[in-house]
Amino acid sequence: MSSPPAPSPPNSNLQRSLQYYQKGVLQPEAWFQIVEQDYTQLIAAINWEELFPHDRKEFQVVDIGCGTGRFPHMLRSHLSPTLRIHYDYLDPSAYCLTTCQKALTPPFLARYGWQTTLEHSQKMLTPGLYDLAWAIQSLYCLEPANVRTALTRLIQALHPSRGTACLVLAKREAFFPQIHQIFFEHCAEQTPPPYLSAESVVAALGELGAMSVIRELPCTHSISIREDRLLEQYLQQSVMDTLPLPKWRQHPRLRAFLESHRQDDIYQFPNPYWLILSVPPSAGAAGKQRLHTYLSSVTPSPRAK
Repeated sequence: MSSPPAPSPPNSNLQRSLQYYQKGVLQPEAWFQIVEQDYTQLIAAINWEELFPHDRKEFQVVDIGCGTGRFPHMLRSHLSPTLRIHYDYLDPSAYCLTTCQKALTPPFLARYGWQTTLEHSQKMLTPGLYDLAWAIQSLYCLEPANVRTALTRLIQALHPSRGTACLVLAKREAFFPQIHQIFFEHCAEQTPPPYLSAESVVAALGELGAMSVIRELPCTHSISIREDRLLEQYLQQSVMDTLPLPKWRQHPRLRAFLESHRQDDIYQFPNPYWLILSVPPSAGAAGKQRLHTYLSSVTPSPRAK
């Protein structure tokens, strides 16, 4: 495991992420009670037999911002048990690295876990090695000045002809980036940079010559007005801050924004995501055409709650 990432400004999204993603602070089960359907929808949107074809048994995967490893844990039942997926993973949080490692079971074979961020991973990621690199809801904290460097690292890590990046982020119009900005405008002396959006990532990939296809996943998170504790935990993780719910409601702008998402007895928070599949420029036109085979023909609608 590598050294922790270099210190960042106290108002940065990365610094707040490091403070929040700690044992005893993070409440992953409450979070996944709400967002697990997002992962189910994502898994259904991809043709995994094309990404992991049967004529090969060995694959190299890197997980960018692995978190607690919930995504590979959910995905494993959809993959052939005969696969051998050598799994590298990185995250700035030591707690997340340890938790992710415990979640990795066959066909995922845990290999290297690095305590770092994508933009500082040049000494860890071997250029041209990986068949697949995924970053599932993990790039939000990238500083605008670091986006180009980070995505360059990602593209360089992919195998030049068969490598694929699988990225998932919310759109600018989603609840996550909106509540993030409103929260810090009213509850902090300094407002951190906005969360990175799916649109910004696609634009940056295009500037770097990567070719992409996109599928939108129309996710909505539902919480009963009677579940104050669950709502509190959901909002806290959305902005990576432990401010209790009563204090949220003391701020007129925050209270009004939350109430604008209430429908009868249910809060409905829309979080449309983009599933972004990309190949490096070296993959050529055949590489971009290959991406279309990775999307399933039908994506199920989110389950009613």
